Amino acid sequence: MNKNKGLNYYVKIFFFSVLALAIYIAYLSIKAGSIDYTLIYSLILVPFMFTIMLFLFDKVFDLIFPSKSKKSDTQFKTYLKTVGESITEQCDFSIEGYRRLRGNVGFQKSLEQVYRILTNGETPELSFSFLAKKFKKNTNEYIALMVVIEEAKKMMENSGKDYQK
Repeated sequence: MNKNKGLNYYVKIFFFSVLALAIYIAYLSIKAGSIDYTLIYSLILVPFMFTIMLFLFDKVFDLIFPSKSKKSDTQFKTYLKTVGESITEQCDFSIEGYRRLRGNVGFQKSLEQVYRILTNGETPELSFSFLAKKFKKNTNEYIALMVVIEEAKKMMENSGKDYQK
């Protein structure tokens, strides 16, 4: 199911609750042989209340128990901000150079892999030395990746081998 429950989700819940309640009221009316008008009032009120209560429950539950993806998103954003500042300080790239880095899929994937190493540690398949070999030396990608790797090593040293795990 979609983790971001938007308006569309709650509109669907509302219409399904109206449909379910209408079927139930029809069943009771057929069984009793007449229509109970107090049930018609509940058809108007109950779906609204149900949808509002579900919305409030979801919001409170998200505040109390935030999902792992929200936590990891903020950690990844912090990592990207720190690394970006380091690249800006240590590298003298032109604006076009930064645009190429941003648009380079291989470099962006390498940033994610460095973050994975930062959170999970190095593995035989994924290590800093492996990432350093991905780009030709003296390219902007290689220079920026070396800055990222050095910054990641500093982060690992400062946090005791685990980056906010």
